[in-house]
Amino acid sequence: MKKKASKKTKRGDPKERPPSNWVVAAVLAYVAVVLTVDTLAAQHVQWPFRWTVFQWEPATIGALFDVAMPAWVQTPPVNRVDLFKFVFWFLIPVAVCLPRMSWRWLSPHVWKRIDWWLLAGLIAAGTVAVVSVRYIPALRAIYPGMSHLPDDIKRTYSIGYLLWIVSWLPGWSFLHRYFLLRVVMRRFPRYGWLLTPLSETLYHLQKPLLEAGGMLVFSLVLTGWSVKRRNMLLPTLAHLYVEIALLVLLVFFM
Repeated sequence: MKKKASKKTKRGDPKERPPSNWVVAAVLAYVAVVLTVDTLAAQHVQWPFRWTVFQWEPATIGALFDVAMPAWVQTPPVNRVDLFKFVFWFLIPVAVCLPRMSWRWLSPHVWKRIDWWLLAGLIAAGTVAVVSVRYIPALRAIYPGMSHLPDDIKRTYSIGYLLWIVSWLPGWSFLHRYFLLRVVMRRFPRYGWLLTPLSETLYHLQKPLLEAGGMLVFSLVLTGWSVKRRNMLLPTLAHLYVEIALLVLLVFFM
């Protein structure tokens, strides 16, 4: 006898039941808590305790377990790694999702030709957005230039910046465009996906409104694309390009 083929959606995903209200509530609560804790730590809030205790660097592991760490772990560029984000934005969500991971969300094979053109357009738009940092005072104030500094300082800063990106950007993308998005779009098929742009924009309100507004537009477009393609790779690549372009601008042109 032939085995009955599993039902597929029109985009090729295995047909899944909508998650329960408890699952949705747990995912929403998790995302809200980890982003709130990170924001309070970044803003150095002191009430009702010092939230900066959640600003974890590699040396924090040694202090936590009372283990002597090598000196290089406590100095630039390694101390730029953000372990709180890496653990709570990436490791824990991946561990939760791994048993039933839908790998198509991480594959470029589901892309169509128009998606490559979209990526090219996003790179062009991202370039314009990054260059504007040099000319907009509100943005320039929070992104100080380094082109006037000695080469060894710029080299150390660049390596630290890249390590910092690696420690948070994959987690940011996975947390929002897989862990959160897949749950809310299955539970609330019509409008649930809007919770991802809402979360990303609220988090960016700690930055200038112009940047928060740019994140809103970016997130609406790319979350919509993720819903359509059942894929998170293009938004991740576009975001990575913007971060690296910003590094190049700061180190060489500001």
